[in-house]
Amino acid sequence: MKMHDGYLALLASGGKRKLRANSLLAYGDEESRFEAAVLFHEAADIERRALALLEDVEPETRLRAAVERCACLVMGLDVVEAARAFREVEEASAAVPQETANAHRDRLDPLYFAARQDLTELLKRAPVLVSSRFRWEQIAETDRSRARAELDALLQRFPGESTFHLVDARAALDERRFDDLGRAVRRAHRLCPDNPLLRAYMLLVIAQSIAYPGSATTREEAEAELDRTYQELSREPADGVVYLGFMTASLAAFLAAFYAGEDAAEVHGKRARWAAEIAAQRRSIVSADIGKYIEAAGPFIGLLTTQPQMLTAVIENTLREALLNSDIGRASGESLQQPKAASLIRGVISQASRWLTPSAELAELSELALAA
Repeated sequence: MKMHDGYLALLASGGKRKLRANSLLAYGDEESRFEAAVLFHEAADIERRALALLEDVEPETRLRAAVERCACLVMGLDVVEAARAFREVEEASAAVPQETANAHRDRLDPLYFAARQDLTELLKRAPVLVSSRFRWEQIAETDRSRARAELDALLQRFPGESTFHLVDARAALDERRFDDLGRAVRRAHRLCPDNPLLRAYMLLVIAQSIAYPGSATTREEAEAELDRTYQELSREPADGVVYLGFMTASLAAFLAAFYAGEDAAEVHGKRARWAAEIAAQRRSIVSADIGKYIEAAGPFIGLLTTQPQMLTAVIENTLREALLNSDIGRASGESLQQPKAASLIRGVISQASRWLTPSAELAELSELALAA
């Protein structure tokens, strides 16, 4: 097997990340442990990318890469993703002599099974979250404080689990803690930047920032990020759920520009319709239900971006119940004091977040919990 120069360079960059991550873990505080988790996730992804550069990969090289990737995820405090990587380790082990496999796995196996057991024990002490299958919206109001304590304990021990940050984001959305929503989604996205679900959630955060710009993100910064996403999607197609997030963010930008009397409304409206059209042709690995939501969202996007003169009547009357059910209804008290565009955007974000339930990740986590 010929070693590719890019392969060696990638492995070197991964090694630097692991060294930095280990030094951060030594500090022990919450922020340092999270930053270490991000670096370990990056190192794990580098192992995958480096291996893809090689031709005619020898079985032992494939095993070494699988072991290293799994170890990075364990050290990155992400047991769910490590469990997936461990399956690759077992598959690669079957292709080499037993003694070779043992030599590569002598440190990984104890580390992995200890982390898995640690998570299992914590899940045993999180009955509210486990019984709800980690779906915050299904937890009764009377159980929310208990669920909050359970989630905080899980995040403290495993800040590298992106799914826990998504549950945290859902809780923040339901409780209208929008700054916390953005923080939780950004953390999840930093851990798994290529995850289509998290890309979609990041677009919801952009929509939120456009509606209610704050000190952390201005409207101009949010729209610049939206423009970068449009350029990326124009170059490289993505999962259908990403387009759902993009059309939501573009609708937010359209509404904000329309109510401000800005010419940019036309561009944002055109992009929203473009995303709806592309999304209708693409499937999603996140959920089989995404397609029907995209199908329902298309006419809605078309109506609001091509007939803006109807917006006031739609927002104040039929839209609240006919299109967004109770989500806008719950926000009706706010809408009397807030700009119509911002109130509507929050309703759209709330509805879209229901469409973006991380079913695959939560199902795997639930199975691990219920098997405990």
